[in-house]
This record gives sequence, C-alpha cells and structure tokens, in this order.
Amino acid sequence: MSLDMGRNRLYREFETLRLRWDQAQLTWQDVVRQEFTEQSWMPLELAVLTTLGAMDRLAPILTQVRHDCAGREFI
Repeated sequence: MSLDMGRNRLYREFETLRLRWDQAQLTWQDVVRQEFTEQSWMPLELAVLTTLGAMDRLAPILTQVRHDCAGREFI
C-alpha cells in the first residue's frame, strides 16, 4: 500500500467514525459519554489528525526521493 493510499484510507475511515460518533452523541448524554469524549475520543482524534498531517508532509519528500533515486542501483 502506498503512502497516499494509506492516507486516503485512514481519512475515509476516520470520517466514517466521526459521523457515527456525531450520531451517537445525539442520544448518549451522560457522564460516561463525557469521560469517553475526554479520555478516548479526543486523544484518538488528535492522533489521527496529527498522523494525517505528518503523512501530508512526508508525501512530497518521498516523491522527491523516488525521483532522485530513479534508475540507480543500490546494494
């Protein structure tokens, strides 16, 4: 799987999860949901967004490396 494919899959799956989370919050309105939001959802969301950003920054670097190394043989 390429970096772009992995990034796109992570994005799509997280968007699906986010939609389902938004729906769940409409009916789940207690202290446990608040704890879940703070302890699980928010750290997960931050980790995914950070990862997507890192993948976006890494993609052009990998493209340049592939271009620079094209046609070369390495031992």
